[in-house]
Amino acid sequence: MELENFVRAGGLGAGMHGADQSCNHGGASGPPDPFLTNNGLIPAPGQYNGPLFKLSHNWPAHELPPLKNPPWSTAIRGGKISTQNAAAYVAALKNYVAPNARRLLLDPNFDAAASHWYTEPWLGSIRESIHGTYAAGQFGPDVFPGTGLKTTFDTHVLTYYDERAAYTLYKVWSSDAIKPAVTTDNFQFPEASVVVKAAIFVADDPNVQANWWPATNGAAKWPLFIAIPEQKPGPTAVITGYVMQFDIIVKDTASAPRTGWVFSTLVYDANAQGADAWDKMVPLGAMWGNDPEVNSALPSPPPLKENWINPAAPKYSTQTLGWGGRLSGPNDGARNDIQVGKTVVKNEPDSSCMSCHGPAEWQPQQHKMVSFLLPSYPNPNPGPPFKPCPDGKPTDPYICSPAPGSADWMRWFKSRPGTEPQDPGSVAADYDMVFAFKTLPMWWKAMGPPGQPMPFSLRMLHHGTPEPKVFNEYTGAPLKPPGK
Repeated sequence: MELENFVRAGGLGAGMHGADQSCNHGGASGPPDPFLTNNGLIPAPGQYNGPLFKLSHNWPAHELPPLKNPPWSTAIRGGKISTQNAAAYVAALKNYVAPNARRLLLDPNFDAAASHWYTEPWLGSIRESIHGTYAAGQFGPDVFPGTGLKTTFDTHVLTYYDERAAYTLYKVWSSDAIKPAVTTDNFQFPEASVVVKAAIFVADDPNVQANWWPATNGAAKWPLFIAIPEQKPGPTAVITGYVMQFDIIVKDTASAPRTGWVFSTLVYDANAQGADAWDKMVPLGAMWGNDPEVNSALPSPPPLKENWINPAAPKYSTQTLGWGGRLSGPNDGARNDIQVGKTVVKNEPDSSCMSCHGPAEWQPQQHKMVSFLLPSYPNPNPGPPFKPCPDGKPTDPYICSPAPGSADWMRWFKSRPGTEPQDPGSVAADYDMVFAFKTLPMWWKAMGPPGQPMPFSLRMLHHGTPEPKVFNEYTGAPLKPPGK
């Protein structure tokens, strides 16, 4: 019997924690389960009576035939993507995923398995039960000035792999997800693989749940079974979130030969034309490399050549662009409080979509990523994987960062192929950060030696400790204390 059916039948009781099997080492609750559906918190009848999230993990065991004349390639006449043709490329990519994406956003009965979209293993313990999302970032009004934002909001995300991309999940995890086959070849995605990610924004103040941001007007609404405020959570409840960002990435070595990937981001525009919320998801931009030749720290840097930003994108979405205007959406956490030497710089653009995914790798002897997602120095002490500033304490509020544009900084802004790791001795994961930052750490927590702490990127609120988390679950960067 599925966990949610067991709970609804009275096995655990609504709002109670189920067995966190994806993080244990067996015993009374059974062996670790990579396909646990959710965190065991189920809304009671009357709170929510709709469908619950289901994993889709029957990954294809064989590679699909090559996709002939992909529409995004056809849109740019089979050439290379550029700042001149990126808009047409992204429009074609949006149209390609539209049949499934529209249902995902607007139909509570969306069936991922029937749609041949697939999910990752080992994340059940952090998934809420209605849509299967997990906590990501947190942002306040100071990040979006002039947009009418009235409160801090949390973001939650949900990722799907299309059938072609999901073959890579099978190569790494096989059918049981117990012993991953960590090799460079297995991590490589077939050409035309597509991965999508929806980001849902939720007001963090229980007393401000309506009309908290004009940007959300008319956006797709998703009920999530979560607890807010995030730093001091109250009872788990059904909270309405808004789908505000939708990322689409595609493996396309012909169009983007340096990295093999094109990353694109759609954002919700309340003023856009369209019949529904999916129609009003408009391009924020695309990137297909990190423009390593462009030092954006210079007073007058040259224009980016591997990055396109839609000049008509809504204001709020452009306020979180990354270093030098590189692509980064409002969910992505590409602006952070850093310390360079003795100088503190707040809300500094220090990342981008592809620079964040560039360190996607796994060190098989150390069982971790070596480089952090954001420009930083390694931490020699227990705590976050980056060195905290100013004093090296886990609770310090800043990331000790290289100087923007320095050689150490530029390690994150290379345009490498997905077969090349950022750190020698690691296995490159072809820009897939879900492997490197989420599922492999959770697998090692469950299957490695007992007594390990929760993986840094995936600590749950009050998971084994009374202290609330103080880090962005999506990027791992420090969160600001409430009200600051």
